[in-house]
Amino acid sequence: MGSDVFPDELRAAGVTPRELEIFWLVGDRLHNREIADALHVSERTVESHVSALLRKLGGADRQASPNRQVLVEAAERLKALRDAAPRPKPISSFVGRDKEIDDLRRLVGANRLVTLTGPAGTGKTRLALRLADLVTALPPAVLVDLARVPRGQNGEREFADALGLVAGDPGRPRARIRAALAKGRHWLLVDNCEHVADGAAALLADLLATTRGLHVLATSHGPLRVAGEVVYEIPPLPVPGEGDDPAAVLSAASARLFADRAAAVSPGFAVTSDNARHVAVICRRLDGLPLAIELAAARTRVFSAAELRTRLDDRFAVLTDGARGAPARHRTLEEALNWSYELLSGEERLLFERCSVFPAAFDYDTATQVLGYPPLGPAALVQVFPRLLDRSLISRRRQDQATEYWLLDSVRQFAHRRLEASGAAEPAREQHARHHLGQGVAALTGLCGRDQAAALRWFGRHWADLRAGMRWALQQPEPTLAWEFLAGICTGWEVLGARGELFEWLDALLDRPLPQGSLGVRAAITCAFLLDYQDTERARSYAEQAYERAENASEHDRALALLALGWTSRAAAVAQGSEFDVLERAVALFERLDDDWHRALALFRLGLAVPDTPAALTRLAEAADLFDRLHNPVKRSNCLFHMANLAIEDRVRLDDAATWLAEAGRLAGAGGNEHERLHAEIALARLDQAREDHAAAEPRFTRLLTEFRQIGDLRCAARCLHGLGGAAASAGDHGRARRHFAEALEIAVGLGDRNVLVTSLLLLADSDHATGRPDRAAILLGAAENLAPTPTETPEPPLRTALREYLGPTGFATALATGRSTPLTALHSL
Repeated sequence: MGSDVFPDELRAAGVTPRELEIFWLVGDRLHNREIADALHVSERTVESHVSALLRKLGGADRQASPNRQVLVEAAERLKALRDAAPRPKPISSFVGRDKEIDDLRRLVGANRLVTLTGPAGTGKTRLALRLADLVTALPPAVLVDLARVPRGQNGEREFADALGLVAGDPGRPRARIRAALAKGRHWLLVDNCEHVADGAAALLADLLATTRGLHVLATSHGPLRVAGEVVYEIPPLPVPGEGDDPAAVLSAASARLFADRAAAVSPGFAVTSDNARHVAVICRRLDGLPLAIELAAARTRVFSAAELRTRLDDRFAVLTDGARGAPARHRTLEEALNWSYELLSGEERLLFERCSVFPAAFDYDTATQVLGYPPLGPAALVQVFPRLLDRSLISRRRQDQATEYWLLDSVRQFAHRRLEASGAAEPAREQHARHHLGQGVAALTGLCGRDQAAALRWFGRHWADLRAGMRWALQQPEPTLAWEFLAGICTGWEVLGARGELFEWLDALLDRPLPQGSLGVRAAITCAFLLDYQDTERARSYAEQAYERAENASEHDRALALLALGWTSRAAAVAQGSEFDVLERAVALFERLDDDWHRALALFRLGLAVPDTPAALTRLAEAADLFDRLHNPVKRSNCLFHMANLAIEDRVRLDDAATWLAEAGRLAGAGGNEHERLHAEIALARLDQAREDHAAAEPRFTRLLTEFRQIGDLRCAARCLHGLGGAAASAGDHGRARRHFAEALEIAVGLGDRNVLVTSLLLLADSDHATGRPDRAAILLGAAENLAPTPTETPEPPLRTALREYLGPTGFATALATGRSTPLTALHSL
């Protein structure tokens, strides 16, 4: 800034341009004659201007007559401000933060102290510097960087240096700082306050109280708690959603930052349809934290986006080597987080580390119950928890009247590494696991009763906690806790629906014997219900085990074992009678035990077992009404789904089916049950197909196939393949149709579901007949009839008639016999 620049303070005092020239020369300690010669004016003119300056700039408020020293001091002070160190200019581009900049431009103009807070690596300094370049309503900002100030000090020396103050009395730097800021308007950017927060806050409080024209923009991990302070929390950058559309991914600022920094180190890098999904996952897993994203982008010189994504489990080893010249704490992700960690007290570190056992959001009451154990009890936790919030190590959001807390994933991993290093990880994980698995079982009453919606919300919010709890429980020498959770919910899984993890947990548990006693009975019952989604033969074997084990169990356990036996029979005779008899006995027994929920469940399964469609619809409607009276929308939705399925299969009451499915979808959506929502959607796709609207049905089946595979419902996955094959066949593409039907048959063989097997075989036979392979079609027909013989009183199916005519009676009979004797596992490879 040259001498011709007009300081705001002098302009406000009414100083003229000629007076400004004289003012700077007085400040250089020139005499009036020297000033007159320099400006080519008379000495009397200089005297007149000096007198005017003294009146305007403070001489009048002194008791003594105006003194030329007043001008000398003012000039030295303004020269010091003029010559203060310039703010650093960023080399790389600034990405995103449009909303934050708009908010802060309003705030810094209206408030004298604004503090930017947020976790390490959020980009507080960069945003403050960007704001300083954009704001024109305030004087040019002076940067005061407190990063190197030792803990316990207040940074007065750094304030003085930033203001360009010449050395004076070392014991009175604050007085000189006050004097430098007392006149005119000033704007300070006070960066990195967190480690000297108390001293910096006291200094700023004093300066703001003793000056009128001072504005301050500070950065810190938490509030400075100075009177009049406005706190603005800087969130991480927005992250992309799912998908591989480059434009959609780049609409999120975190992805644009990654792309910009990656292109800087790897010229030619761009987000494309090949890598967009990987870039999106990287940004999400790094929580949109700018420092982490910049460090990750730098690694694209070594790894592709797909390779980098797989290495984020060990992110502290990967996200290193920040830019030379950057502060040491910003050269690796771990150092950035360690900067915050080192500022914590012993109690704060202990609680911070324990918080890492939560894999997702948690509430304060849960934190108290899980984390409040010696040497940090609930009373101490009340004091320590808010301090972690103030340091931005815990994030929060408020929904309605509830507040949720969570650790950013990078912060959580850092904290957990410290927890493990301290040797305290195992008790913390045990506390977390026992609490959540126990709460899951306790929620069963609501799950099957009037509080179903609340129970489903609880499971939805805490599924990540339950997953972590089961991971711990399965690592123990005795799997009792894991079985207590799975078997404690038992038939309640029919409300919660299938999830991929359930079958992984069962696989791990069933490598060992079932527990003894009542827990073993419930475990076998649970296996029967869950495995019925994937392997009906195995499910039936566990139902039989449950029935045998229940001989000396409680009457209610015996009733549940009877239900499991009927549930898994699939129209086959069992030792205790036919499927219908077993289910009828279960209905009667639950009625006697006054257990309406399980009675409705038995009625529902009985409706699926009845071969006559009108009778089956009656049973299912009875179960649906009972579930409705029990305020159980999820199972009512499931009943309506199966009623619609029956109507669609028989091509009857299709309008009623549409009505049932509309209600089923609404109930499933309101209850938050993803599995039932998918059930309603697959039935709607089948309804579209029954109405010959294959264009609407096919994309639904395609999407649903992926979703059913993800949650482990193989039965519905096979039904999706049936639908896709039907759509292909309707378009005349019988080759593609056969591929879908063959894949469905492969799933059905592994599943062991008689109904899905028969349907798959018949559809595959139709496809072979359409493509000129009648011999293979007849073999498949024989296999289907072996599983479900055609009743003699019904008309012969058209396919059977057509194949007999084509192959002749002898050839047809031979093919049927071959199909009846061929193992199911060999049929799909014919």
